[in-house]
Amino acid sequence: MSRYVFGPQELPGMLRQNASHFTTGYLRFNLRTPDQPEADEVWMLAFYRGRLIFSADQPLGCKIFLQRLSRFIPRLKLGWSRRALRVIQERLMRENSLRELIEGMTQLALLKPGEVEDALWLNLMTDFDRYLYDRSGTCRFEVHDILARETPIAGYELDPCLQQAAERRDLWTEVKVAISTMMAVPVMNWERLSRYKLTEEQRQKLHNLTKDGETLEAISTRISRDRLEVAQLFAPWVRKGLVSLQTPTEILRLDQRALKTILAVDDSVVMQEMLRQTLPDYRVITTGNPSELLNLLFQHKPDLLVMDVTMPGIDGLELCRIVRNLEEFKTIPVVMLTSRDGFFDRVKGKLSGATAYLTKPIDEVKLNAEVEKLLNLRPSVDRHPPRMSAATAELPTEWSDPLLNPSTEF
Repeated sequence: MSRYVFGPQELPGMLRQNASHFTTGYLRFNLRTPDQPEADEVWMLAFYRGRLIFSADQPLGCKIFLQRLSRFIPRLKLGWSRRALRVIQERLMRENSLRELIEGMTQLALLKPGEVEDALWLNLMTDFDRYLYDRSGTCRFEVHDILARETPIAGYELDPCLQQAAERRDLWTEVKVAISTMMAVPVMNWERLSRYKLTEEQRQKLHNLTKDGETLEAISTRISRDRLEVAQLFAPWVRKGLVSLQTPTEILRLDQRALKTILAVDDSVVMQEMLRQTLPDYRVITTGNPSELLNLLFQHKPDLLVMDVTMPGIDGLELCRIVRNLEEFKTIPVVMLTSRDGFFDRVKGKLSGATAYLTKPIDEVKLNAEVEKLLNLRPSVDRHPPRMSAATAELPTEWSDPLLNPSTEF
């Protein structure tokens, strides 16, 4: 098993040079950034016969596959789709069988032709944007023949993927002149915009796009679009002064202690990643081992705890009681996550000292709202647009972008 070492900017060249070694299996990375040289970040590329088929922080399986697919297929986020997916997964003949899962989703019209390939391509490009150029680290290739039976797609040739990633890097460089971070919150300049001709429909779409005070990152997730596409949409508006970007001061600080810290305890790796992605405006520290809780509490002094109720060894309710007996953490907000929604379950949660009680599957909007309420955070900008009458100026061509005229069919 070969082990490869690379520095920043060296990974694309290393991948090209050793492409013939990547047959069917996983290329597992341990990555580091200049500001966190001691912290390893796991990244895994799945190959089938030398072609890329999947990218994530864990091996390819039904749960992570659905999570990444849902990021770019908005239909899969709807309530009826989630219910249908649960039924499909319960009826799988073989546990974690991707092919059976995809077949069931196709039969129930949850997937349309070409959607899996398109979504996994965007997933791959998103991870390449994040990891390919700025990280150093090590990697090794591990043969896993099971991927030959479970591959969801034929895959993508490595070299065209790297070429596309390089082109995207150049586009990101252009965009970052106007948008330095996707963690910025766009705010419409309705007074300036009133000089342009806007129909009521256009005005409403713009309002819906920015009304919730979300970051650009969160907007791209909500509307299931490529991060680069969203950045390219907003960049010309920022340059024209039609949109201003409000970047929270704590996000720009190098000192991570400026962020509100959330400590999450859940034995599911998928759930840990979901919490990190669902709460992008916070510093989220996760662990799957309940015995690590006390050490992490005193080490990081979190502002809020999120805990699963059902875990091996010691459950979340008992953990909550332990925390409440610590003088330093008697008042820390605790959000309990559970699949049990009965009256007595909620009573047990309250008696253990939980501040809030949310049921799985977790609603991202409810979780963010609960965390914001418990941390006493409130958006400070009025983002509701005034009614506007048509003016003599014409709307910039950028406003005709398809994002303002969504045609997604459900």
